[in-house]
Amino acid sequence: MTSNPYAAYRTVETLTADPVTLTTMLFDGAVKALRKARLHWENGNRQGFNDETNRAYLIIGELRATLDMSQGELAENLAAIYAYCLRRIVEASLGDLEKLEEVERHIGQIGEAWKTATAQLRAQAQGGAARGAEAAA
Repeated sequence: MTSNPYAAYRTVETLTADPVTLTTMLFDGAVKALRKARLHWENGNRQGFNDETNRAYLIIGELRATLDMSQGELAENLAAIYAYCLRRIVEASLGDLEKLEEVERHIGQIGEAWKTATAQLRAQAQGGAARGAEAAA
């Protein structure tokens, strides 16, 4: 067990989260890692930069690996964007922050679209459940 309560909370949160929440956490984690990488570069911390770009790479790789390719064109397009972002992170390893910023924009936009879509679906599901409860009463 860890002595850091925040780390313990994040571990429990991750282990008990549903797939939609986990995916949201991946998007947020990738953006956070990219921002931290940029800050490390600007502060001359090469090891921190490498650690955070590696973290972002692994997260985006996980987003790509978990795509349901049976969903057709949308999944194929996302896979291509993720592959592009992975290449840009590798290219940015020499300190080209514009490439990291580009990846951050792409992942941030996809993440925001994901959050909007899932919020709408959850709202619709809750509305349907409320109507069903009213009809049963």
